[in-house]
Amino acid sequence: MECISKSQSSTIGQWLSRCFWAALISSSTVFAQSDYPNKPVRIVVPFSAGGMSDGLARLYTKELSDRFGQPFILDFKPGAATNIGAASVATATPDGYTLFMSTMASHALNKWSYKNLNYDPDAMVNVGLLGVVPSFLVVRPDSPFKTFDDLVRAAKSSPQGLSYGTHGAGGPHHLITELLRSKAGIPQLLHIPYKGLPQSSVDLIGGRIDFMIDGASINLVDGGRLRALAVSYPKRWPSQPNVPTMAEVGYPDVAMTTFFGISAPAGTPIQIVEKLNQALKSIGTSQETEKKMLAMNVLPLPLNRQETSEFIKEQSDKWRPVIKSLNIVFE
Repeated sequence: MECISKSQSSTIGQWLSRCFWAALISSSTVFAQSDYPNKPVRIVVPFSAGGMSDGLARLYTKELSDRFGQPFILDFKPGAATNIGAASVATATPDGYTLFMSTMASHALNKWSYKNLNYDPDAMVNVGLLGVVPSFLVVRPDSPFKTFDDLVRAAKSSPQGLSYGTHGAGGPHHLITELLRSKAGIPQLLHIPYKGLPQSSVDLIGGRIDFMIDGASINLVDGGRLRALAVSYPKRWPSQPNVPTMAEVGYPDVAMTTFFGISAPAGTPIQIVEKLNQALKSIGTSQETEKKMLAMNVLPLPLNRQETSEFIKEQSDKWRPVIKSLNIVFE
């Protein structure tokens, strides 16, 4: 039998010690992931409180809290067309306790329209989708524009341009309105960016702006406080069967279906991501959830992680040439 020297014995001891601690850390990490969540989870919403995104987020956070036995808390960070909220999550610790309510702007549009984006949407982890929302062109009930054609004719002949409101420069409703302007041959429009839906809706109802293309405003249409002239969706929306689609009024290319989802910082453990995705799909396929979402004019879209990433990529690829052709660039 060969003898082992002291130096060899020391080396073997160090190796065994490293293996022991590596195994202990690995098992602790696996346990922590299987035990997820064991404390409150924060979901950053890139809009102000109130409106459709708030209602949808609260619906899902209640369901998630009930399922996991830990509070899922909303943290509203509006501004810069969702960039402020997205950047705060992209740099957060990737442990599953800081999530982001991803949107059309944050994950499909901003990387093409912002020159210096302060986060990488493609690096973030797509956990799952919550639902999709159509965009309606809306005016106040007593607006002189009774039809879509009325508005286009007025916009073409207005010396200063009709005014329209959005949730912010570079957001999806800014882009689709500028796409409409381009396709319809409207010389100019006056863009009024807001930080959220409530104030833009108040100004539209009060006659301080002429129109909006928006998703959340459909709730005000249902309540009779706004009137819809067209919907940007492949077919007529169930709650507004008399509102024509953009294709029906002659502009099939002016189409946008905005989405809401959940994403996480790059490096978030796959076990946690999969656990959240399964929960989101289960919630989204519930008949009770679907009923509540349709009442908000949101169509559930429960997809797995790969399907979610493919859906977002399709939307991003679709809008890239549109943004480039309109020469829309923000700092």
